[in-house]
Amino acid sequence: MTRFRLLVLAAACVAPLAAAGCGKPAMVAVKCKVMYDGKPVDNCKVAFVQDVEPFDAKVHGYGYGNTDANGECEIAHPMTGEKGLYPGTYKVSFEAWKNKKGKSVPPTEKPSEVEGGVIDRLPPIYKSIGSTTERFTVPKGAAVDHTFTVTGK
Repeated sequence: MTRFRLLVLAAACVAPLAAAGCGKPAMVAVKCKVMYDGKPVDNCKVAFVQDVEPFDAKVHGYGYGNTDANGECEIAHPMTGEKGLYPGTYKVSFEAWKNKKGKSVPPTEKPSEVEGGVIDRLPPIYKSIGSTTERFTVPKGAAVDHTFTVTGK
């Protein structure tokens, strides 16, 4: 066997092994529920951003969801729509607004465009990934369903 053929054969054997170890791990389905003062929080934007410094959106995991009337949502990647998150530890933020009449504002509306302005429905510490104290670890494997209980004033 020539050296060239040996090199091609070696490359053919090593390539699948190298490819198997490359890439990102499998996504894990993540559903959550948000509770505040014992009640489900509807129209709440829930953001998961991998707890790493420095964060790089091209490398690290993140996802969002908007809660329904029961305070429940499914997390998905905002650009691809792919459901779930990569295993790892995430910072979790919650943003929920109400208008001056007390009606909840959907997360799809810009607060600055709501007539009369908006009021935070949740404590401000949870509003930003930079300030939130909430962390959640997504394990490898099985789907996750978790209830977050937001506290404080």
